[in-house]
Amino acid sequence: RVKIKAVPTRAGMHPDLEKLKSLQEIDRQIQRLNEEIGALPLRVAAIEDKLAAHQAEVERHKSSLKENELSRRKFEHEIQAEQQKISKYRDQSLEVKTNEQYKALMHEIEFAQQNIRAAEDRILQAMLDAEGHEKAIKAAEVELKAESAEVEKEKAEARARTEQDEKELTEWSAQRRQLRGGITPDVLGHYDRVVAVRKTALAEARGQHCLACNVMLRPQKYDEIRSNLQILTCDSCGRILFYDPANEPAPEEKPKKKKKPQPAETQEAEIAAPSEV
Repeated sequence: RVKIKAVPTRAGMHPDLEKLKSLQEIDRQIQRLNEEIGALPLRVAAIEDKLAAHQAEVERHKSSLKENELSRRKFEHEIQAEQQKISKYRDQSLEVKTNEQYKALMHEIEFAQQNIRAAEDRILQAMLDAEGHEKAIKAAEVELKAESAEVEKEKAEARARTEQDEKELTEWSAQRRQLRGGITPDVLGHYDRVVAVRKTALAEARGQHCLACNVMLRPQKYDEIRSNLQILTCDSCGRILFYDPANEPAPEEKPKKKKKPQPAETQEAEIAAPSEV
C-alpha cells in the first residue's frame, strides 16, 4: 500500500495524484497513437492487396486469351494435317486396283473430314471465348485504372495520418517525460508496476467502490480517499484511487411516513361527527 502525505495543491488534491491522473491520460493517448501507427501498415497492405486482386483478374484474362490463341493455332494445324491426308488419299484412290481398297480410302477421307469439322467447331468456340476475354480485359482495365487512382489516394492519406500521429506521439512523449520527472519516485514506481499488469494504474472511487475491480472499500479508507490528500491504493487490484465529487451519486430520499392520529384527536373527531337517524 502506497501512502504518502504532502501539502495539497489545486482544490485540495495531492500533487502526485494530480500528476498521475494527467500521466495516465497521456499514456492512453500514446497507446492509441502507437496502435494507430502500427495498424497503418496493415491498412496499406490491405489496400495494395485489393489492387493486386484487380491486377490478377486482368492477368488471368490475358493468360486465358493467350491460351485461346495457342489452341486455335493447334486446331488450324490439325485441319492442315487432315487436309493433307485427304489429298494423299485421293491421289492413292486413282491408283487402287480393287473396290475394297477404294472403299477403305474413302472411309479414311470421311474420317479426316469429320476431324476437320470438329476442329473448325473448336476454333469457332475458341473465337467466341476470345471475344469474352477481350471484353473482360477492357472492363477490368477500366476498373483497375480507377482502383489505382483510389488506392494511391488512400495510401497518401494513410501516410499523412502516420506523419501526423508520429508528430503527436513526439509531443506526448515529451510531455510524459517532463511530467514523470515531477512525481515522487516511489509513487511512480508503483504506477509503472500496476500499468505493466493492469494496463491502467489509476481508478476512480465512487459509492464506496473501486470502479476498476468493483471491490467495496472500508468506510474509513473511503473517507480518506475522498479527501484526495493521500496516495491510496485498492487492496484488491492495487490501482491508485482518486475521488471525483462531481460523480458521487445523490443520496436516495426516504419516503415520508404518514402521521398517525392520536387517541384524543380520534375521540374528538367522533364527538364532532353528526349522528345518523
